Order: sequence, then C-alpha cells, then structure tokens
Amino acid sequence: MTRIAIILVFGILFFAGAVNAAMDCSAKSYASACANCQFDANGKIDQSCSNSFRASGISCVSTSYPIMSGKYAAGQCPAVDSCADELSSCAAQYGTGNDKADCQEGSLGVCYAASDECVKRAAMGCGEIESPCPGSSAAFILLLLGVGFVKLTKKE
Repeated sequence: MTRIAIILVFGILFFAGAVNAAMDCSAKSYASACANCQFDANGKIDQSCSNSFRASGISCVSTSYPIMSGKYAAGQCPAVDSCADELSSCAAQYGTGNDKADCQEGSLGVCYAASDECVKRAAMGCGEIESPCPGSSAAFILLLLGVGFVKLTKKE
C-alpha cells in the first residue's frame, strides 16, 4: 500500500507539472518539430511535419486560454496578432535560413519563448483569468481520488 501511495503522489506531481508546462505552447511545438521532423539536403524542414506541430501549438494555446481564443475568434482580441507578428519578426532576425542549423543552434527558441510570454500577456488583456496556482484544482481532485482509493484498498 505504501508503494501505491508513493506512485500516486508522483503521478499527481507529474500531472501538475504537465498542466503548468502547457503554457509553453509555442516553445514546445517548435522544439518538437525540430526533434521529430526531417530536413532536406539544404537544411529545410519538412513543411507538412512542421505545420502539424505548428497546428498542435495553436491548439495548445486555444486550450490553455479559452476566453482569449473565443474573443479572438470574434475579432475582439487583436493583441494576439501582434504576438504572431513579433514571432515572425524575431524569427526573421535570428534565423539563418537553414532550419536544421537553427534547430541545432537553438537561437530561435528565444523567439518562441518570448511568443509564449506575449500570448500570456495578450490573454490576460483579453479577459483571461490567470490561476494563482495553475493545475492546482486538477491536482487537488486527483489527490482526493487517490486518498479515496487508498482508503478503499486499505479496508480490503
């Protein structure tokens, strides 16, 4: 039973960390594309692969900031467009034109991290409510379920 409790605690901590990490959508999407997509002989990344990771990053942002996403779709949150513009400008400034080299060097990672911060500011400006402890409610529910599970297994 002690083993189950330890596994449960680590599972809850992992889940809480995963929820916190969800706010790094752009940076993680870029890093995943670099790690998983193929490059041609000229160092260009496979566009269909890269676009799929870009789409997952956009989906991550939409899920992480539902209020902002709804307002953006209604044309009420133009700050999101400025974040996209800043990312494009930064990538143009720091990119070498060789995607493989950019991925290996990591200089564009700064652009994507800055984009995540910009999106977070845009979200707060568009009415998104920032949780003081992201993932805490989900972690608390999992903790209660875990305690209940441990008590049930203890009775048997």
